Amino acid sequence: MMNLNREPMPNGNIVTIEDMVLVPAGSFLMGSESGSEFEKPVHGVYLDAYLIDAAPVTNAQFGAFVDATGYCTTAEERERGGASDKPSWRIFATPDREDHPVVCVSWYDAIAFAKSVGKRLPTEAEWEKAARGNLENRLYPWGDEQPGEGRTNWNRVQNGQFAPPTSAVRTYPPNQLGIYDISGNVWEWCDDWYMNEYYAMSPEKNPRGPNVGHFRVRRGASWNVREAFRLRCANRGAMPPDGFWPNIGFRCANDFDEA
Repeated sequence: MMNLNREPMPNGNIVTIEDMVLVPAGSFLMGSESGSEFEKPVHGVYLDAYLIDAAPVTNAQFGAFVDATGYCTTAEERERGGASDKPSWRIFATPDREDHPVVCVSWYDAIAFAKSVGKRLPTEAEWEKAARGNLENRLYPWGDEQPGEGRTNWNRVQNGQFAPPTSAVRTYPPNQLGIYDISGNVWEWCDDWYMNEYYAMSPEKNPRGPNVGHFRVRRGASWNVREAFRLRCANRGAMPPDGFWPNIGFRCANDFDEA
């Protein structure tokens, strides 16, 4: 466990610790009865207190990790082996994009980064509770209002091989927990294996997903989604863990010892 110092934000209601937000222990309703079949049933989940990054991991942060460790991403390994012509994170990590979320990272890359800084990826339940903030039964992290232009980065188009139209982290307002970019900008990896019917068998306390699977959970939608329903807190997605695209990144989480 990291040596953490508490630093209350000015409004006194949010606690940030080393650029992470404390999500207090408690229950929330996970899922949606009005979404896809895989978001049902709505079920109560209790989570112990945990920490989650206030914003997605940026190019600058990921670059510092690579410089310190010599880590080679999934995309770069395939590129070196001649098995892929898809871009790696380096292509888009230009000096003017240091504060943009890192993209083209696989689940394995996200795990490697998280371990290097003494953190982990959030579970799917932790991600959804963080996205919902204090707004129970609302569609989006900000409430039930449609996303529009001023709430999040979505409905964009990448121009050929140019950098994807991500926005710098913290460009848009945070939710009530002080968490930025939890919906839109980039999809975010979660720790869990994905299963369509998992909600019907999920434990009530601290669910961690099925034990095995073929895909890992991704949440939050991204800059190129066209449908507002994908930006909802309950929307679920999945991707092979070795997948990497210009619209997927991640943020980290950590356990919190309340003693």
